[in-house]
Amino acid sequence: MKTWSPLASRIPLPLSLTKEKFEALLMWLNSDRQVACQKYEAIQEGLIGIFSAKGFSDAEGLADEAINRVTDRLSEIGPEYEGDPANYFRGVARNIIFEVGRRKEFATDRLPERPTKPVEISDEYRCLMTCLKFVAPEDRELILDYHVYDGADKVANHITMATELKITVNALRVKAYRIRVRLEKCVFDCLARNTRNETRPKDID
Repeated sequence: MKTWSPLASRIPLPLSLTKEKFEALLMWLNSDRQVACQKYEAIQEGLIGIFSAKGFSDAEGLADEAINRVTDRLSEIGPEYEGDPANYFRGVARNIIFEVGRRKEFATDRLPERPTKPVEISDEYRCLMTCLKFVAPEDRELILDYHVYDGADKVANHITMATELKITVNALRVKAYRIRVRLEKCVFDCLARNTRNETRPKDID
């Protein structure tokens, strides 16, 4: 039986993350405990950086929320997931950013006197979410990660992405542009279909 790593014992964990769940998470990240712990720390710091860059005051709390969500779904995603687990964490972080943003948008200082209308999601957003399903997984992750940050953090993130992909920043920019063009065309087609009450999506070439 493998012993608990000294490195793992000093890593700050989300309050609701038990030792058993953390053990399962580390095994998913890497079979080598030391490497897994290092990956976990990098992911945790990356998540905090994402939420901080978006201006959230509770960046650490939101990072914990992202980690908890992934850990709770390990039984579903673990056996079949391919690629860098960090990409999955970033995807969950994007969902949380959207959710928190919507809650802030519809927050009030006092209880409403009458029932509020359900949160409305624009047709453009619905179409974008649909179109993203028809993009290759690696292109989907690239275009979403490409737009995570703003300002100087965005530039630094693009350099990191280019380095990981072993391409130049300019080549990364071209790849992102081509994906965005395809997505925009898909979204426009989707919106046009909506006006004609058509429901079948069109594949992205």
